Amino acid sequence: MRFLITWILSLAALVGMSSTIGRAAEPSVGPSVQAENLLRETIVGAEGKEVIVSRVSFPANTELPWHWHPGEEFFYVIEGSITLKRRDEPDLPAGEGDAQKIAPKIVHTGRTGEQGAELVIFRVHAAGEPERYLVD
Repeated sequence: MRFLITWILSLAALVGMSSTIGRAAEPSVGPSVQAENLLRETIVGAEGKEVIVSRVSFPANTELPWHWHPGEEFFYVIEGSITLKRRDEPDLPAGEGDAQKIAPKIVHTGRTGEQGAELVIFRVHAAGEPERYLVD
């Protein structure tokens, strides 16, 4: 896991992690959440898979809509804190320096507190599918 975090942070530094709205590679996932895809590439040797690396800025007191991803998701908290909420599972708080993994197709959301949060999100994703599926 430490190698993965080091790799993600190194990649993010090389790409130049700007959180400017006008440079966002994907639309915001909420009215005030900013998301920027830093990398989206196929994975050589893993047919039908791609990697997506994003930087996401969550303002204070923000909760995402419930959703799931068609692949594994890993996130690293650069600053602030966020609580990972999964249906029928205990909440998982994550603060600065913490990393979490979310299995494919797990319905989840994230909730920030008073600080907000800055994350790097790394997904091993089913190529050609939407990045997320919203659920009720």
